[in-house]
Amino acid sequence: MTTARQQELQQRASALRAEATARTLAYRRQTWLRFALVFIPVPLVLVLLRLQIEAWHYFLFGGAYIGFSALLYVMDGRASERCDAADKAAEEAERAADVEAEAN
Repeated sequence: MTTARQQELQQRASALRAEATARTLAYRRQTWLRFALVFIPVPLVLVLLRLQIEAWHYFLFGGAYIGFSALLYVMDGRASERCDAADKAAEEAERAADVEAEAN
């Protein structure tokens, strides 16, 4: 027989797990978009304009590429940390529900 507290903990654990799963799926979808936005535009423009740009423009394109890559790294790190935090909260809630179930 389950108590009201145990049911509440199980519902909270399942809700947190669903949120963690949704965050992870959204993170995976957005990561591909972020990578595409960094690794396609700068090299593509460079290839398209390679016969029309001067030598010093390559330094600008290199700086832009490094800057966009660093921005991607920061954005991806923050999104990954949010996914990890949601996953950890779900695991803790599941553990609390399991402890409550074993106690009864």
